[in-house]
Amino acid sequence: MNNIGLLIKMSRIQQNMKQVTLAKGICSTSYLSKIENNQTVPSEDVIKLLIDRLGIDYWSISLEEENQFMNQLLSFYKKSIIERNKNHIGEEIPKLFNKNLLFKNERNFYTYNLILYRLILILNPNDERCLALQNTLKHMEDKFDGRQKFLYYFNSGIYYYIQRNFVEALSYFESALNLIASFQIDEWELADFYNALSLSYLSEGKITNTIEYASKSLALFRNNLLFRRALDSYMIVGIAHKKNSNFKYAEESFLLAQKIVNDLNLQDQHGIILHNLGSLAAIQGESVKAIRYFEDSLLNFANDKENYLVSVLYIIMEFSKNNDYEKVIEWCLKGLKIINENSSTATEPFYHHFNLYLALLDHINYEEPMISAVNFFEENKDYIYAHKYSVALGNKYTEKRKYKNASQYFQKANCFLYKIKTIQFWEDL
Repeated sequence: MNNIGLLIKMSRIQQNMKQVTLAKGICSTSYLSKIENNQTVPSEDVIKLLIDRLGIDYWSISLEEENQFMNQLLSFYKKSIIERNKNHIGEEIPKLFNKNLLFKNERNFYTYNLILYRLILILNPNDERCLALQNTLKHMEDKFDGRQKFLYYFNSGIYYYIQRNFVEALSYFESALNLIASFQIDEWELADFYNALSLSYLSEGKITNTIEYASKSLALFRNNLLFRRALDSYMIVGIAHKKNSNFKYAEESFLLAQKIVNDLNLQDQHGIILHNLGSLAAIQGESVKAIRYFEDSLLNFANDKENYLVSVLYIIMEFSKNNDYEKVIEWCLKGLKIINENSSTATEPFYHHFNLYLALLDHINYEEPMISAVNFFEENKDYIYAHKYSVALGNKYTEKRKYKNASQYFQKANCFLYKIKTIQFWEDL
């Protein structure tokens, strides 16, 4: 038996079509349910009518071709996870996933789609296929074996992390963690999972867990000589120590990452290291040193506008802390110029960041850009900046003796703080 029923089910769910709608005039709803669950072999006429209504094509392959294809797919999956080469993934995805294949083995159908989901998440997490696969695979979860459930929970954790739903993301990651002992998993894949799990713990402020799993991923990456991926873990460990005010250990992690970058001549990674060293200096009150690191990082971000703008923002923050308003304006205008030349979804947050810092220096037209910034980051569930800018606006209103407005935004700031800490009651602060 092939997976024609599963293919029909997946296509129907992706099109938000109910079973009764698809079955109407072709077969009974109960019979369609049996087809979708591979409990019966429908006639060619019924298949053709269902496929035509869904508007999809499919291709049959032999069992030998299927086995060869799955070996090729798993090999490509491993290479993609280890190397994270988006250009290569982008080139290969159309070759591997351009047809609706009819597998003989039902397990292969699930694995095929789970791997497709992960690869698209790496290539472009905003691709509409991610949401479609998340929804359709959820309807098939009860048919997965242990490893497939792990992949589904792992992918779902990544998906919700990217959507900034950090609570949901961590729930899925921990569900995946609970399955690890139930099947054989290679070290490269376990290292990749621990790395993602540590990022999820970091987003929730669980520093001890972050360091534990980032250290585990680091050890596995190093043991397998995957030094480029080890960089991720070094950076997470460093950031976690920085958040915990263990500045010495944070610097050690960043410098070890820098050594790998230098030893392997990973030019594209220099900027990230320098930016984090700058952030570490900034949190310790060493503004001059911090700004120097940030400015040096810009030299390495010529082709990475998003990270370039992150460093520009941190430079602005340092000049703002030191009340150097001329420099704040200078760098805000530089940042806005770059945004105007490279407008995209990725640069949109920085438009609000830079305009807010300019608004702080404007004694008349400050409200609209500051309110807009708070609303933007709230809508995008970036509660850290929503909280931060609510405080800034509350302070601005206080300065202008608009105490009612100030109170409103200080209250909003408290609400965002609760969301950051994932609590409901002030007693839990």
